[in-house]
Amino acid sequence: GSVPRRRILRRSGARPGDDVYVTGTVGSAAAGLISLRAVVTTPDDPDLVDCQQRYLRPDPRLRAGHLLAAHHAATACMDLSDGLADAVRQVSTASGVGMRLDAALIPVAPRARDLLSAHGWDPVRAAVAGGDDYELLFAAPAMHRDKLVALSKRLGLALTRIGAMAPGEQRV
Repeated sequence: GSVPRRRILRRSGARPGDDVYVTGTVGSAAAGLISLRAVVTTPDDPDLVDCQQRYLRPDPRLRAGHLLAAHHAATACMDLSDGLADAVRQVSTASGVGMRLDAALIPVAPRARDLLSAHGWDPVRAAVAGGDDYELLFAAPAMHRDKLVALSKRLGLALTRIGAMAPGEQRV
C-alpha cells in the first residue's frame, strides 16, 4: 500500500513537552487471558465476556490512527499489541526523548481491574506489562488538546492523557 508522506505516523516524532495519550482502556486483554487460563466462564457476566473477547478477537484502532494522522494531531504513535511498556520504550527510543507517565491516569477498564486484582495482580502493572489491547499510545503537542477532544467525540472513544514526553532518555 501507500500513504501520503504527511499522513504517516511514526514512532520517532515525539518531542519533549508533548502530551502522551492512550486510546480506550488497557488491561482488558490481559484480564481476559488470565480468566481464560483459570477457566473462569460466567456467560451472564458481560464484562468478563468482554475482557475475554478483547483478548480473543482484538479490534485494532485503525480509524483512530487514521484520524490522528489525517488531522496532524499526533507527533508519534504506536499500537499496544505488545503492551504499553513496550510501546513506551519503543516510542521513547525512536524519538530520542524520555517519557514520564502518571500511573494514576492510566485507564484500566473497571472489570479488568477487578479480575486482575482477584488473581493477585496489581491492575496497573498488569495492564502496562500485558499486551493484546491493540489500543494506541501517541504523543501530541499540548496545543492540540482541543483538537483531540473533538476527535475523541467523533470517534466515540476516550483519548486519555497519561503523561508527557521529557528531555533525555529517562523512562517511567
